[in-house]
Parts: sequence; C-alpha cells; structure tokens
Amino acid sequence: MDTVIYRDDSDFQESAPPYGDAMNSEASNVEILTRVELDLAFASEKLLNLEMLVMEIARRATDFEPPTFEDESISSETAESAFELDILYGILDAEVKELVNLISSLQADIRGIEHRVYEEESGGKVKAKLDAATMTLKQMQELIADIRNESAKFEKAIQFIHETEGVEGVGSENGHLPYQTGMQTEDQHRNVLHMLEQSIASELDLEKKLSDSKSVIEDLKLKLHHQEKEIYFLEESTETVSGRMFEAENASELLFGTSKELANRLNTMQFHISAQKCREDDLKSKLEQSLTKLSFLENSPEKVEEDSNKAGAEVISLQYRLQELEKQLNESNSQLQSAMESEETSQEEKNALHSELSTLENTIKNLKGDVSRAECRAQNAEIRCMQLTQANIELNEELSALKSEKSDKANLLEKKLKESNTQLEHAKAAVDAIVEQQGMLKSTMSDMENMIEDLKGKVSKAESRAGSAESKCTLLTDTNLELSEELAFVRGRVENLENLLREANHAKVSTAKDIGIRTKIITDLVRKLALERERLHLQIATLTKKNKILAQKYKERVNVSSQMSKKATAKAKHTELQSTEKAEEIFPDSSSSQTEAEKPADLLYKDEVKAHTPAEDDSSSDDAHETVRTIEPSLLNRKYIFVSFLVLLVAAVVFLLHEDGSTA
Repeated sequence: MDTVIYRDDSDFQESAPPYGDAMNSEASNVEILTRVELDLAFASEKLLNLEMLVMEIARRATDFEPPTFEDESISSETAESAFELDILYGILDAEVKELVNLISSLQADIRGIEHRVYEEESGGKVKAKLDAATMTLKQMQELIADIRNESAKFEKAIQFIHETEGVEGVGSENGHLPYQTGMQTEDQHRNVLHMLEQSIASELDLEKKLSDSKSVIEDLKLKLHHQEKEIYFLEESTETVSGRMFEAENASELLFGTSKELANRLNTMQFHISAQKCREDDLKSKLEQSLTKLSFLENSPEKVEEDSNKAGAEVISLQYRLQELEKQLNESNSQLQSAMESEETSQEEKNALHSELSTLENTIKNLKGDVSRAECRAQNAEIRCMQLTQANIELNEELSALKSEKSDKANLLEKKLKESNTQLEHAKAAVDAIVEQQGMLKSTMSDMENMIEDLKGKVSKAESRAGSAESKCTLLTDTNLELSEELAFVRGRVENLENLLREANHAKVSTAKDIGIRTKIITDLVRKLALERERLHLQIATLTKKNKILAQKYKERVNVSSQMSKKATAKAKHTELQSTEKAEEIFPDSSSSQTEAEKPADLLYKDEVKAHTPAEDDSSSDDAHETVRTIEPSLLNRKYIFVSFLVLLVAAVVFLLHEDGSTA
C-alpha cells in the first residue's frame, strides 16, 4: 500500500525557512493564498489516502476474528494481523489529528487574509478564492467526521490486541507460559532469526539511503536558497536596467528635440545666407555701377565735381552696408559657434548613449548567463527529484516487504518517508516557482531586448540627423568663407573708392585755389581796365574839347593858310602827348576812388557826348575835309560788366562746390 503522509508544519518550517512563519509574516496576500492553495491540495490528497487506509483497515477488520482466552494457543498469523491492525489504527488516528491541526491552521490563515483584505479593500478575486477555500475546508471536516465514525467500529479488535498484550506480559513475569509457546520448533526459531537478520540489514540500508536522501535534500535546500538569492539579485538588476532604459529613452527624446532645434537653426541660417547673397549681389551691381561711374569720371574731368558728391553719398551708403554685413557675419559666426556647441553636446550625449547601450548589452549577457545557469540548476534539481522519487519508490517497496516482519521500525521508516515525500513536494513546488520566475525573467529580457532595439533605431536616426547637421554646418562654414572673401574684396574696392574720393577732393581744393588765383587776376585786370577806361574817357573828353576849339578856330580861321593849319595840328599832337603823360602820372594810384566814381562819371560823360554830338555833326557837315573819330564808352562798359559778372558767378559756384565736398 502506497501512502503519502504529511509532516508536521512546525518541523518543516524549521527545516525550510523560505516557507516558514518568518517569510509568511513579510509575504503578500498573493503568496499566502498560493501557500493556502498548496496546503489545501495537499490536505485533499491526504484525505484520499486516509480514505484508502480506512478501506484497508475495514477489509482487514472484517477478515480478522478475535479469539477468546479459552483457546490454549494463539497462532502467529492472528497475532501479526492483530498487531498490524493496531499499528494501522494508530497511524490513522495520528494522521487524522495532524489533518485536523492543518485544517485549523488553514482556517486561521484564511481569517488573517480576510482581515487584511477587508482592511486593504482589495479586489474580489481574493475574496472568491477565500470563499472557495472555506467551502473545501468544510467538506474536508465532514469527511474527517465520517472517517472517525468508521474508525470507531474497529475498537473490538484493538481492545483484544491490548488484552492479549497484557496477558502475555503477566505470563512472562510469573513464568507460567513457557518459551515454547512462541517457538515450538527450532526450525521456526532459525527462520525467525534469519528474517531478523534480513530485516536488520534492510534497515541499515534504508537508514543509509535516508541519510543520503537527507543530505541531498539539504543540498537542494541550499541550492534553492542560493537560487532565490540569485533571483532577487536578478530582479534588482532588471530594475536597474529598466531604470537605465528609461533614462536612455529620455536622453533619446532630448536628442530628438535638440536635433529639431538644430534643423530649425540651420533653416534660419540658410534663410539669412540667401538674404546676404541677395544683398551681396545688389552691392556688387552697385559697385560695378560706381566703378563705371568712376571710369567715366576719370575720362571726363569736367564732371568730377558733380559726380564726386554722388560718389561720396554712395560711399557712405556702402560703408553703412558694410557695417550691416559685418554685423550679419558676426551673427552668423555666433550662430555657427552655437551650432558647433550643440553638435558637441549631441556627440557627448551619443557617446553616453553608446556607453549605456554597451553596459545594457553586457548586463543582458550576464542575465542570459544567469538564466542559463538557473535553468541548468533547475534541470539538476529536477533530475535529483526524479532520483529521490525513485529512491522513495524503492523505500516504499522495501517498507511493504518489511511491514510483514517488523512494524515498529517500519513505522519509523514510514514517518521518514513521509518527511522525505513532503520535502520532495516542497522542493517540486520551489522548482515550479523557480521555473515561473525564469519565465518571467525571459519575458522581461525579451521586452528589454525590444526596448534596446528601439533605442538603437532612435540612436541611428539621431546619428543620421547629426550627420545632416554636420554637412549643413560645413556648407555654412564654406558660405561664411566665401562671404568673408567677398567682404574683403568689397572693402578693398571701398578703400580704392575712398582713395579716389580723396584725390577728387585734392583736385577740388587745387581747382578752387586756381580759381581763387584767377579771380584775383581777373579782379586786377578789371581794375586795370577800369583805370584805362577812365583814362580813355579823359582823353576823349580832352579830344572833344580840342575838337570843339579846333572847330571854332576852323570856323574863325577858314582863310588861314595851310602852314598855319599844319602848325596847329602839330601843336595839337604835342598837347595830346603831354596830356596823356600827365594823365598817366596822375591816375595810377587812384583806382579805388575812380571805381567808386565810375557810374556818375559815365553818366556825365554820356551827357557831355550827347551835348557835343550835334555840334560835331554840325562841324562834320560844315567841313568835309577834316573828320574827327568819336568813341562811345557805353559799349566798353557793358562788355566789362558782363565779364566781371561771369567771373563772380564762377567763383561763387566753385566756392559752393568746395563747401559741399568738405561737408560730405
């Protein structure tokens, strides 16, 4: 008969601390529920075994007929059957008591869980499980009551066995029953001795096997304890790895945001560069126009003064635009520096991500190695469990053989087998839990691998974006170099234009000096012309007077001879020469007074000429032989005034142009 017997909870809890009270106090409701379910399954199996044992005891009790004390001799078979019944009844009673204690402990655990559930207000699944457990406990209590009612029927045989034991004890003490009642013949005595030797040898073997099984169980317990520690460390490592994974995700999101910012900055830089190129094209066109104008001005020196002002204004505008271009270049350089700094930060973050990924890969490899080791250990534990089950089967077979010989040692061996069976069951449960934990670890490892693949994809995208940003930065540097070269060229052209403007200003100053000198010369000439004009006026006045006198003398002395006329003409010429010499001696230092009295003298001269012209006409009409030439001063006066007015206009224009150039 194969029976699975439960060991006392206190002994097993002392031998197996992970499943004892110390861990139950710290365990969660789910762990306690799983333990309760396992204990319920164990109790149900034990009830089935007890029912089978009750059926076996009932069968043997029906076969057993208790003899009376009137019989002189009791056969060995009846005695053995009676002892077997007594042993089986004792086993049944002990197992029923243990089952009752287990049910009471389970009820206490269920009450504690219910109290916790009501305090924590958790879900309804736990309550449903607790209700099912209470129902099964009630059914088990009913079955135990039935077993006790059936065991009460076996009291007759058990009472007879106890009475026979008492009679044998009294007889042995008083010496009434001889030694031959147990052993009638020597053959039977030898057979019994031989059977005892065999039983002792088998007991020794069983004790060795039990010691080996205990050592194996202790090794398994130690290994299970180490595996639990490793699982705890693996869980901690998985938590740390998950934290690093979340940090890597956050870093990847930050890199994605920085890459977007870099792309926006590059777009703005490209827009600014396009605007700068347009401005440079405009400046180039304006420079070409200015160069053409300068060449035209160089070819036409007459228009230098007019175009120099325009060139000065253009140079000012060019300087202002150059300043704007320099500001834009500084801004572009600052933007390039910020872009380079952001690229350096992105590269540092990439390196950090690569290092974190390498560490994650190493941890995953270590976790895989730990999982493989745990699997190997679980396989070894399963193999040892199989070996233990085989050893238990062999022990059960040997126990079934030894039950017919010795019941006391068989009971001890059965108890030891029960303990080993319970330990094996708990070891199997621990192995199942380890397998479940390994499955959970594998699932977490797969999730982590998927997360790492996603991170690798994100890192590759970030690297591609960083490469595009680097290419754009190189393009920006090239464009900045081109802009700097063009700015240097424009600055050279502007310097050339400034030199040309300086030369034009020097030319203006020199022309202004020349114009001033010429105006002085012209004013001196005008003064001299005025003096000569006055001198001529005086000569003309004297000549007119002489002409009048001569005309009068001619009228008076018509009949004078030609000699007298010749003398008179000679005298007139001599007087003219003397008068001119006297006028030159008198009037060279009186230029200012004569210029102020220019207009009234002219007016008087005109009146005199008008007064004397009719007389001259009369004289010319009277004498056709002598003609006198009269000069009108108004014609000379108009010409000189017009020339002086033009000179003054030219001087004023030159002065105004010189002032405009100096202000520009």
